[in-house]
Amino acid sequence: MKRAMRAAALALGIGWLQTAPAATQSIASVPDMALATPHRFERVAFDLRVPWELAFLPDGTLIFTERDGHVRLLGPGHDTAPALQVPVAQGNKMGMLGLALDPAFARNHYVYLAYDHVAGDSESNEGERAFQLRVVRFVLADRKLVQPRVLVDGIPAATNHTGSRLVFGPDRKLYITTGDADQPPKAQQLSEFNGKVLRINPDGSVPADNPFVHTPGARPEVWSYGHRNPQGLAFDDATGTLFESEHGPNGGDEINLIAKGANYGWPTIDHAATKEGLQSPLFEFTPSVAPGKAILYHGNAFPELRGKLLVALLRGEGILVFDRDGTTLSNPRRLFTRGFGRIRAIIESPEGYLYFSTSQWDPAEGQPRKDDDLIVRVVPASAPKGAYPAIEPRKIAAKAAPTDPALVAIATHCAACHGPDLRGGSGPNLVDRKFVYVTDDASLEALMVRGIPDRGMPPNSTITPAEQQRIATYLDAARAKH
Repeated sequence: MKRAMRAAALALGIGWLQTAPAATQSIASVPDMALATPHRFERVAFDLRVPWELAFLPDGTLIFTERDGHVRLLGPGHDTAPALQVPVAQGNKMGMLGLALDPAFARNHYVYLAYDHVAGDSESNEGERAFQLRVVRFVLADRKLVQPRVLVDGIPAATNHTGSRLVFGPDRKLYITTGDADQPPKAQQLSEFNGKVLRINPDGSVPADNPFVHTPGARPEVWSYGHRNPQGLAFDDATGTLFESEHGPNGGDEINLIAKGANYGWPTIDHAATKEGLQSPLFEFTPSVAPGKAILYHGNAFPELRGKLLVALLRGEGILVFDRDGTTLSNPRRLFTRGFGRIRAIIESPEGYLYFSTSQWDPAEGQPRKDDDLIVRVVPASAPKGAYPAIEPRKIAAKAAPTDPALVAIATHCAACHGPDLRGGSGPNLVDRKFVYVTDDASLEALMVRGIPDRGMPPNSTITPAEQQRIATYLDAARAKH
């Protein structure tokens, strides 16, 4: 009976959608929240390179990915040797990313991974190397991941906008997020993998009830589309409700309610814009908070969080907490603000403790210290002290705001992709790079407004002529020195 109710809830998911436009929210207006339960922080692991995803095996062992290509096990009896090391494609936001355990892991020991690789000897349209995202199922045996079986390959990837969150739903199907791979128009094309939430069976086959199985030319794996760079999925296992977190352009980060077959608008609409037939977010954040993994907390260790949606924040440097009533979210607050810097993933342990990973080794945005990156756990102060040392919040200071008018304009409109000095971040280095679309200052300034939508640069109607000129002058001087 319960299984039938869950299936019905998933089938009726389209009816849950809230079409009212979201209010733009600034993180500055989100109040800080303190846990009511006395607690302490403990350092679980350190000197890591972007621990991207965390999960617990049934015996309490922590398994996690590092973006440099490692998968590691942490628990009694495990040494420091990785369970898997894959020669992944690396660069900015690429590498070893998503991880999920099979719902029947105790019986079959299946572990699912998503990682970027170089697509053979292929090249992009501009002569650059092409990258793809691959989803592979492994078997965990004798502390090693073996017997790889490729389930999905050929998902376009880029140095940014790769998605890669893997989550099993209550229907025991695997849900996979994909980014637009810096090709926004393809997020609207059902024939392409870009900018989608995919749904497959654990063996890689396509469920017969996927929404576009019988749509000519469509990828049958597609569950929802019109996404830019979704990096969080959180299911309510009782009802099938699915929340998603997504990176937007020039701010416009989103919290969405995902439904079967729905179109979330990118790049036709973004931020809190609305259009008939397209879904607007429940919440939209500008400036960017860069949302990562999302979970629904069910534990008893922190009763004040029970039933709430928690979202890891990278640029927002904390954990966003929402009250939840069914499909409605409200009252956002922020936990652990700037205590540990950029937070990429958060999970709940079997005891109900919170574990989170930092992401300070991100180019341009991060501020790594000598023992970064970290995995930290939050436990009630009354919890027994174990093998992990206590650690104090690091109170990582926010980067000082620039005062030079040109750098202010760059910080406002360009730094999110190209870095604070335009020498590269998640997007290309504009100082050292040969220009393809620019011939003079006038064409550069025009480009700042119209963007290059099919290459991942969104239009920007908010940039003023004075800001365009300041950025162009700064870039001319930097390129002249180079």
